[in-house]
Amino acid sequence: MNIQEVLERFSIIAGLKTDQAAPWAALCSESIEEITSHVKEGIDTESNSRRLGAAAAALAFYKYALYRASSGGLESFKAGDVSVKSDTKASLQIAFAVWRDARSSVSDLLNDEEFVFERIGSV
Repeated sequence: MNIQEVLERFSIIAGLKTDQAAPWAALCSESIEEITSHVKEGIDTESNSRRLGAAAAALAFYKYALYRASSGGLESFKAGDVSVKSDTKASLQIAFAVWRDARSSVSDLLNDEEFVFERIGSV
């Protein structure tokens, strides 16, 4: 996965200009590492780099949304008759949906570490 491609895709998803996304390069790099750590053994990451990179960008976007929500930024603004309100909960739900969709699109390449099947014993 190429950090520049992931950063560019992240900027598109986040609605940021390239220079605005640059400070988030470390987040994109961490997301690449996280995705890479979950790739199944025997998968050719080079031939799947675009798909994996898209997932890394979506993961970076989800983390970006979490960080932005935790900063306690401006939630509403009013100037005269014009009022703008930001819905942090909705933004996080959208970011999670983007990440969930991207993760689903590479599910054949990643180890499934979220599903647990356990036996329930009788009491």
